[in-house]
Amino acid sequence: MVTFAELRDAKPQLWNAAAQDLRKAAQQCERVVGDIYDNGVQPLKESWADHVGQLAVGVLKDIATKAQTTSVLARAGVEPVDALDNAVLTAQNELENGVRLAEANGLKVDPVSGKVSLPRSLGAEADPVAMLMTMSQAQALINDAIEAATQADNLCMDALRAANDNAVNPETTVEQAQEVQSENVRRALEEIRDTLPDGLSPSEVAAWWNGLTPKEQFDLQRAVPVELSDLEGIPESVKSQLTNDGRGYNPVETVRWAIDNAHNDGLDRLDNNCTLFASEALRAGGLDEKDGQWSKRDWLNPVPNIPGLNGKDLDGQRYTTSWYNADQQRDFFLNNGGSEVSLPQARPGDVIYFNWADPELHNGEVSHHTAVVTAVLPDGEVLYTQHTPGALNYGYESRLPVRAQEEGGAGVTIVRPKETW
Repeated sequence: MVTFAELRDAKPQLWNAAAQDLRKAAQQCERVVGDIYDNGVQPLKESWADHVGQLAVGVLKDIATKAQTTSVLARAGVEPVDALDNAVLTAQNELENGVRLAEANGLKVDPVSGKVSLPRSLGAEADPVAMLMTMSQAQALINDAIEAATQADNLCMDALRAANDNAVNPETTVEQAQEVQSENVRRALEEIRDTLPDGLSPSEVAAWWNGLTPKEQFDLQRAVPVELSDLEGIPESVKSQLTNDGRGYNPVETVRWAIDNAHNDGLDRLDNNCTLFASEALRAGGLDEKDGQWSKRDWLNPVPNIPGLNGKDLDGQRYTTSWYNADQQRDFFLNNGGSEVSLPQARPGDVIYFNWADPELHNGEVSHHTAVVTAVLPDGEVLYTQHTPGALNYGYESRLPVRAQEEGGAGVTIVRPKETW
């Protein structure tokens, strides 16, 4: 358990530097992979086609795979360490607010344990009842800060242990490394989530919120919008910003629905339901349908499976094409009030479309996958939730190198829909 003294003396900026070093190590490994394929594997295939040449290609590919696995595991450490930096900074802020509250009201704070106590003697005008209430409030802030720091520390330790255990195992595959990475991104998000007050009264929560820096408030609004919106004591003005930011739908409810239904097989009507999932999430957030352009025929829902006719999948007749087709959905939103935003501008409730590098190789299809932005970590890592296959809070930057290697992706288009109809 993190102690009061340890939390007060912690230097989280050093962890930020460590996270950057891990990111640089991952990038170096990714450059190695690229160099091997561009300058080794491809030239060998073209100029050394016999059995020995194929053996050489195999050796290079094996080295590239190991480098790729190492890069994924290095990135698996980035987000938990960076989140620890932010979580501890927030916890330190809460702890110091508790200390200041105590000392400003004549109370004593033990420098080792953090225990708040009454002074040895009270002045003639002192109000013992008021001092006891303040003592309880200050102690609650200090204890909550220590608990948040301890939880973040434990989560980060588990994340680094998982990455290290797989790094020292020569049998670890890229896929296994990605599983570790995905779980570690979720641990990083949990570190941030655990900085929210636990067990404080609404008035204490309000005081906690007002004691945060503007950056800490902004980071929490992007990382944990659902939990923040549900937290009693958060100012109504803040909740209004979260739930009604001018889009015409409630992004908090869109995120809530996406997280709750990522693995809901009852949504599956087509071979690929990722874009349909995004439509349903937006609808759950209150985005109204536009009849004939982006809509769903609810009266067909009770029919479990509409049989095909002459090779045509009639299940698609439940919806307009823009409900389940990535290109048409993206174009509908952009042509009807929505806007494209950059990766650093992404916010929960946005829609993210994954694009092909060369649409001409895919019958003109531009986007091949759709997901919902469900969180943004303090370092800017955009997390998305998807269906077909179901996945919660994947990290975009964390998974990008392997995705690009496998799919030749050209990046993403992020759209913020806005109801104008």
